[in-house]
Amino acid sequence: LIKDLNGNHVIQRCLQRLGSEDSQFIFDAAASHCIEIASHRHGCCVLQRCVDFSSGVQRQRLVAEIASNALVLSQDPFGNYVVQYILELAMPWTASEVISRLEGNFACLSMQKFSSNVVEKCLKLAGEENKAQIIQEIMSSSRLGQLLQDPYANYVVQSALSVSKGGLHTSLIEAIRPHLPSLRSSPYGKRILSRTNLKKDAPKYRLEPKFEDGVSV
Repeated sequence: LIKDLNGNHVIQRCLQRLGSEDSQFIFDAAASHCIEIASHRHGCCVLQRCVDFSSGVQRQRLVAEIASNALVLSQDPFGNYVVQYILELAMPWTASEVISRLEGNFACLSMQKFSSNVVEKCLKLAGEENKAQIIQEIMSSSRLGQLLQDPYANYVVQSALSVSKGGLHTSLIEAIRPHLPSLRSSPYGKRILSRTNLKKDAPKYRLEPKFEDGVSV
């Protein structure tokens, strides 16, 4: 029913009308089949409503189950919205758990359409320590040059530049600096330059006039 075109509306109405205790059977099913439901067009909406209407231990179990599967769900066309949804709950342990599940994969995730949105959301909503963890991993990646010019990852780098401060921000700028020549010729790279004070440092290439017998040709 949760995944059915019409049945999912019945389940959502049950959640609205029944109390949290009477909806326990729905929460149990959602937690037991988390990945299957979260990665479904209709199921992902029902799972988010389950989080809304649950409370206490019920909600903690649902959120923990989603967070523990964050690596798989973040890369899914529908599952990524569920991961972003629990990040928006502003429960500090949630962001930490999600980030711990994504650790070691931030460069790869940043270059994918759906998961790049999750990485950006982590940078926006996580605590300072978690933000630093993500940024450190990105700027130390051997694929940084590729990230800077990637159609999705460049937005992640822009977010990292926006949320980083102090020494971490300086380190990120310095990690980008060696890639300036290639950034200038890339449409996505130019967006990175506009977010930094490096634009004036980027080399400009122009043809020098040729002279023959003192006459410009």
